[in-house]
Order: sequence, then C-alpha cells, then structure tokens
Amino acid sequence: MAVIVVSNREPYAPSVQDGRVTWTPSIGGLTSALDPVMQREGGTWIAWGEQHPELGHADLPPAAPRYRVQRLALSGDEVQRYYHGFSNGALWPVSHYFVERAQFRADEWAAYRAVNARFAQAAIDAYRPGDLLWVHDYQLALVPGLLRAALPGARIGFFWHIPWPAQDVFRTLPWDRELLSGLLGADLIGMHTAAYARHFQDACERTLGIETGPGTVAVDGRTVRIEARPIGIDVGAFETLAAAPETAERAGRLRDNLRTLVLLAVDRLDYTKGIPERLDAFEAFLDAHPRARGRVSLVQIAVPSRERVEAYLQLRQQVEGRVGRINGRFSRDGWTPVHYVFRGLDREELVAHYRAADAMLVTPLRDGLNLVAKEFAASSADGVLLLSRFAGAAGEMPGAIEVNPYDRDGLAERLLAALRMPLEEKKARLDGLRRHLRDSDLRTWTQRFLHDLAGPDLLPAALLDLGSRPLLIMCDYDGTLAPIAPRPRDADPQPGAHEALAHLLHHPAHHTVIVTGRRSVQVYGYLPLPDLPVIGLHGMEWLGRTPDAPQRGVIETLARHFPVEPGVRVEDKRWTVAVHYRNVPADRQAHVQHHLETLSLPPGWEMIAGKLVREYRPAGFGKGRAVTSLIAAYPGHHPVFIGDDDTDEEAFHAVNAAGGTAIKVGPGSTAAPYRLDSPANVVALLTAWSRSDARPAEGRAARGNVTA
Repeated sequence: MAVIVVSNREPYAPSVQDGRVTWTPSIGGLTSALDPVMQREGGTWIAWGEQHPELGHADLPPAAPRYRVQRLALSGDEVQRYYHGFSNGALWPVSHYFVERAQFRADEWAAYRAVNARFAQAAIDAYRPGDLLWVHDYQLALVPGLLRAALPGARIGFFWHIPWPAQDVFRTLPWDRELLSGLLGADLIGMHTAAYARHFQDACERTLGIETGPGTVAVDGRTVRIEARPIGIDVGAFETLAAAPETAERAGRLRDNLRTLVLLAVDRLDYTKGIPERLDAFEAFLDAHPRARGRVSLVQIAVPSRERVEAYLQLRQQVEGRVGRINGRFSRDGWTPVHYVFRGLDREELVAHYRAADAMLVTPLRDGLNLVAKEFAASSADGVLLLSRFAGAAGEMPGAIEVNPYDRDGLAERLLAALRMPLEEKKARLDGLRRHLRDSDLRTWTQRFLHDLAGPDLLPAALLDLGSRPLLIMCDYDGTLAPIAPRPRDADPQPGAHEALAHLLHHPAHHTVIVTGRRSVQVYGYLPLPDLPVIGLHGMEWLGRTPDAPQRGVIETLARHFPVEPGVRVEDKRWTVAVHYRNVPADRQAHVQHHLETLSLPPGWEMIAGKLVREYRPAGFGKGRAVTSLIAAYPGHHPVFIGDDDTDEEAFHAVNAAGGTAIKVGPGSTAAPYRLDSPANVVALLTAWSRSDARPAEGRAARGNVTA
C-alpha cells in the first residue's frame, strides 16, 4: 500500500543557488503529520510548487528519499483567481462566518474548478490499485468527486482543516451544491470538531436532500463517514525542546529584557485571529488596573500573511495603529506595554517565548482548531492558557481558561485572574492538558485516519470471520465505544457507533449487550436505543434493574477519607463511588493512588482498579459474573467481549474460559488474545458484523429473558 497525498502546500520548499537545489521542510502541522508516514509507506505527494516550476518533481526527504513530490506549476493568473480569489476570498471568509468579507466571482470559481481538475488528474496518473488517496483542505474540495468518477473503487479520504459553518452561512456560497458533491466523493471526511461534522451533515440534508445518519452520509449507494478528528502536535518534540538548556537560557533573556510579567500572543496576521479585539482588551486591562502598569507586558507576534490582499494590508494598519496608541498612552520609565513583532519565528525561538510567558492569549474570533494553544500547553512550565470559546481546540482543552474575544471587559478580567492564579493550580491545569495532548498526538492522528480510511479490510481476518456465526457481542462503553475524555460527561460515542449498534440490534443472528461501569441511564443518554440491553455498574445493574438497597451510609463514610487536592474528582454513582485522578498532576498521581488503595473498607466492600480511577462497590459483583451469566443465557452463540480497561480483564478471563473471543482496545498488558487500536476500529468491526449473513442459532434466548 502506498499513500498519495494531495495538498495545496508542498512538504519541502526548494531553493536554487549556484545550480544546486536544496530542500527545506515547510513549517506547519500538515508536513509534521504526514512526512513521517510518507517516509514509512512511500508514495506520492502532489502539491503546488510556487517557486521554480521547472522542478516538476523531487524524491524526498533529501538525505534518504522515500517518496516523490509531484509539483504542479500554476500560472500567476491561476494563483490569483484560484488561491487568492475563490479559496481565500470566498471559502475562507464564509467558513469563518465573515460573510460580509466574501466575494463571489464566476471567473474565480471557474479557475478553482480548473485547478482542482489539474490536481485530480495528477493523482489519477500516480494512482495504482490498492493505494490510499488523502486530499487536504478547502482549496481542493472538488478533488474527491473527480477522483471518484475516474477511480470508483479507490479509497479516498479528505480532511477539512478550517471551520465548517452553520448551514445558513454556508448556503450563501452560490456553488454550495458543487462543493458538497465534490467532497462526498470521499469515503472518509475528517473535521476538527463534532460541531463542524454536524454542520456538514446538515448541509447535505438541506442542500442536497440526501439521507444522513450518525456520522454518515448515504450517497450513490455508498456510505461516507464524517468524523471529528482534531489534529494533534508532536508533543514529544515540543517537550524535549522546551526542556533544553539553550531554550531555558533564551527564555531567561526574554524575561530579563522585559523585567515584567509576560503575556504572549502568536498569530498569523488574519482578521479571524481577533488581534485588534485582544489589543483593545489589554488596553481596558491597563485602564482598569493601574497597578499593572509597568508590571505586565504583552508580546504580540504577528506572522505576515497574504500581504498582497487589500483586506490584510488594512488589518496590519489597524493593528499597528492600536499598538502605537497603547504604547503612546501608557509607556513610562523604560516600560513599553506592547512589544509588537511582525515576522515569523523558528520553532526554537517560538518555544523559548512559550517558556517565558506567564499567560498565553489564544483569542481568535473563529478558528478551525489552533495548534498554537497545543504547542504552548506542551512547552510551558507554569503558564496559563486563555483560549477563545470560538477556537476548535476549546472543546478538548478543559484546563484552559475559556474567554469570549468579543467581551473586551470580560477578557480583561480573565487576564487578571490568570496572572493571580496560584502556582499549584497552574501546574495542575498544564499537567491535565499535556496528558490529553499525549493521548491524541500527531502520530496517533495520522495513523488512525489512514488505518480507518483503509477500511475494515485491515482488521484481523480472524475477527471479521467471526461474523459468519451467531455472536453474543458484549462491549464496554468508555474507551471502547467512545474515546476516553478528560471529563466523563464529555465521552460522546465514536461516530458510527449508534448506527452499527442499531443494525446489530435487528440482526437475525447476533445479540449485543453493553457491560459498563457507568449507570445504564447514562449510556442511554449517549446511545438512545430503547432495545439496547445495558448492564451497568460493573454488573450491579442487570439489564436495567438496579440494586434494591443502596448503601448510602457506606458511600458517605468512604467519601470522608478520599484525598482532596487539585484534579481529584469523586463520582457518586448512588450504588458505587468512583474516584478519578486523571487530572491530578503527574508527580502526585502515585501518592493519590496509594492513598486510595490503602483505605480501610467496611466488610462486604471491595475496590477495583481502572485507568487512573479507583471504584468502590459491594463485593460479589463484577463484569466477569455478568459475562458468565450472559454466556449461559445464550447457548449456541459465540461470546465476544470488547473492552479497554483493567476492569475488563475479569470479563476477558470469563470469555476465554468459555472458548470465546476477548478483544482489548488500546495498549497495555491483557488476557485478551486480540487487540484493536481505537474505538474507531471497534465501530468498523461492529459495522462489518452487522452486515454479515450469519443465521440464527438453535435455542436462541428471547430478548429480555436473561436472569442473573
């Protein structure tokens, strides 16, 4: 299998001097994400080559070539109308809710179509049966449809890297139908947030009038998956660079030069980034808090962007005018309130700024994701992240202080709260953010997208073959049907899980049960399927029937002895109690765990260990007992249990003892002989089983006729 990447921007930029060509890696998340994959898998990267169009292709990376970059030369007129025109003069502002800035011109749309056709043809020429095609971003939205028409059997993926707006905004585009139809040529469409994915599906329903399901769109006899997959960063690289002595030295020089508390902002100079609004809020902060004058400085790094476009020239004038006004009003005794840097920084210099900052202001008016927020969280030692609620990253970074960039006075007060935050709280927030970043880093993002794009054919053949016989399918919820979330209430099901389970519930041969540590009512909130059997509380609930006598007194007594410190969260499940310490600073987790494991328990109670959680319950229950009872109730069915946590191991043992199949999701030692990488692969497997033609077993139990 080779990978063909199609993107507007090339991964390495060439320069020619004295007849020699040198290649420099492009700065950005896309190159960091895909270059290692291309080096491993081989293939072709098709991109616009702005400089030296005579260099049609190159074998890269330079030191040890593993893949080919096919560079498309575009004329100046094509660049103006396709790139600066329709892509950034129409699609960009509409996607970011700035409709008043959009310009819809038929000649620019024609250029966009023509350039997309050129990209598609280059990919078609490079394609060989079995290759994966992965197209990127709003500049190339028509390419998937063109590829599908020419290569109907190909596996085609697309990732939309900016916001997808609400339907009433998107429909302002005169060519909305054509754009949607082009994107739907893909098999898998990725977006940064669940809201963007919902908006896209809404557009398909209302504009094209086609059927959608949970995470899917049905078109031309195919099912297109629409999934929220926020891109990560190379966390290890940023942590290593941040810990380097030379970075600490450079950060120290920055602080010595300023001699104040440091607020930092790093943005492309773009009207979506909220730079004027941020400067206004900083001015309001200095007005409201005179004691901060001379003690707090804002470093605003503005990376030049689209300098030939009039709107961006005007924005630069607005920003520099505000900087001049603030500095003119407040500068004194050698202190300058705003330090304005109009250039890009290399990674080493950028990380030094992250380390020097007491607080980071990421306050866009609208942003697809925002990797600067993630880079700061991976690099800072004790800084505070203030993050706009309108950035795509806001939903996955609960350790940040959420701000509204339109609320000038509110943002000013949030600044004060960030600067006054206790050190212990700062570190706890950063530790929580970093744990999440490691769980969803750049490598994981890339591997999972390509794995899922390849489809269920990459699932173990032995597991796919199980679908030919009647199955008793038993699944955990968190980490299995839903990705692990920093806050349990945010554990939405993996896209496609609802649809796969709905089909399995009506399968003539298979039977499906959820066996979870959650209460069943919580699971039904995420998966509103009335016929879905759910056994909650590790077996204490039995198909919706709960224990008769809640042990409230015992739970309340235990609760008085749980550790109270930042990051510890006690979840009262009424019949059991769980203590989560996922968000406790890493250097305190062992202490908290020891405390929890050495509590004196009353007679008849036990503790069970999970991933950074300890749960206390009446003894004698457990997933192993629940699974054993289910197996006995369904003779003739091959039992399968799929889970991810340490609490699932007793279920794995029970299934193994019955000659069934145990499947572990994610890393870690296990008794399960099979392993899947992620909840996305669980859904792919369940979907494959839901489509199998297995026949009912003899003596199948009736639904709801199961007793503990």
